[in-house]
Amino acid sequence: MGQYWLVVSPSRREYTTQDFGGKLSELLFSSWPNILCDLIEYEWAGSRLICIGDYLNPDDLPATIQQDNLHLVCAESDVTSKPLRYDVVQEKFEHWSYEEEDSVALAAMEDSVSRKNRVLRNLTTRQYVLEDKFQCGITLGQIVLMRICWSSDSSTGIPGGGYLAKGDWAGHEFDIVDAGMLEMMNGEWEDVTEDTHDEVQDLWSGDFGQDWETEWRA
Repeated sequence: MGQYWLVVSPSRREYTTQDFGGKLSELLFSSWPNILCDLIEYEWAGSRLICIGDYLNPDDLPATIQQDNLHLVCAESDVTSKPLRYDVVQEKFEHWSYEEEDSVALAAMEDSVSRKNRVLRNLTTRQYVLEDKFQCGITLGQIVLMRICWSSDSSTGIPGGGYLAKGDWAGHEFDIVDAGMLEMMNGEWEDVTEDTHDEVQDLWSGDFGQDWETEWRA
């Protein structure tokens, strides 16, 4: 059936995905990342995030999660901690879900509004991505999602996307700010917009072909 994925904020004990569950291709190539973008801008700003697959082994997690003991799920009613795992998250964490009309509103907002002048910041690596450099409905939520996945199995259902299962931003902290903040960010920040743009081009064209700008939004 393929691997399913949950985007998790371990410190907040919350997770999100499509209400019917989500394979990575179904999450990434849809309007659903608008929800993730909204969470990163507001409720989850500054939180460590990881998108775990249901083939994840609990002893196989990025160091950023382990160093804060976020690989152990604790609750007041638990006698012992449990490892961060797909089924444990579903059982112990709160599912953040928008009502259907809210999801539709987020998708409509993305379609009707021109590129916002915002910046996605990886607070862990001090890297940033400029939103207005991406066209064709690509959102900052998609940029985060394709970099924070983590599983012990490389099956993603995306042509050429096996590497996504060990994302280089998995377990990192993020926020989304107005581009005016760039003036206040010192030279230690790295602009990775161009490299990210090339990665989007490769992933989307691998799944939808060279005319992906038209095909994937159809």
